[in-house]
Amino acid sequence: MGSALIWGASGGIGAALVAHLGSMGWQVYGAARNTARIPRSAQLALDFDADYEHSFEAVAMRVAQETTELDLMVYAVGDVAYAKLNEMGLKGWHATLQSNLTGAYLAALYGLDLLKEGGHLVYIGAYLDHIRLPKMGAYVAAKAGLAELVTVLQKEHRKHRFTVVRPGATATGFWDKVTLKLPPDAKQPNQVAAAIVQHHINGGSGDLDL
Repeated sequence: MGSALIWGASGGIGAALVAHLGSMGWQVYGAARNTARIPRSAQLALDFDADYEHSFEAVAMRVAQETTELDLMVYAVGDVAYAKLNEMGLKGWHATLQSNLTGAYLAALYGLDLLKEGGHLVYIGAYLDHIRLPKMGAYVAAKAGLAELVTVLQKEHRKHRFTVVRPGATATGFWDKVTLKLPPDAKQPNQVAAAIVQHHINGGSGDLDL
């Protein structure tokens, strides 16, 4: 058993992680915009909005009242502005980078002190060659930046583990926001969650390509 904080715990991979870890007897803290959708196995369901820095700080402070010895933290937040770069506008650009990249930085800024030595911070990335498509420019830029952010985090915090998970097509709400067709071989969120947890248990770090 262990303890974990899941950012973005109300849907898709984040909710699947809460449920999977809970079934294993872990103490799980879930943070999400819609706390009603966080699985009931979460020890705490915390209000969280990736658009606001103070939201990250508030979650971290609340979890710190329970523990500063987390084994695992996963940033499973993401959004996409599906439009051509010259049509999405600055608002769509900012929203995509905020959820996928700036939020990833803020999760580290406020969350790393909650991890015990050897603790593991996991981010959900993407296969860039799969998403370099029209109307995906902001999302591509954000996920490319995420990979480089994690590379630097690994060098700056050698007492912790860091992983970028590239799950490939997964049946989440992402597909409701784009006109792309969900591939028939797409993974289910619970499959990705199980792979992440196993990677953690195995002592893994670095890239996890599924």
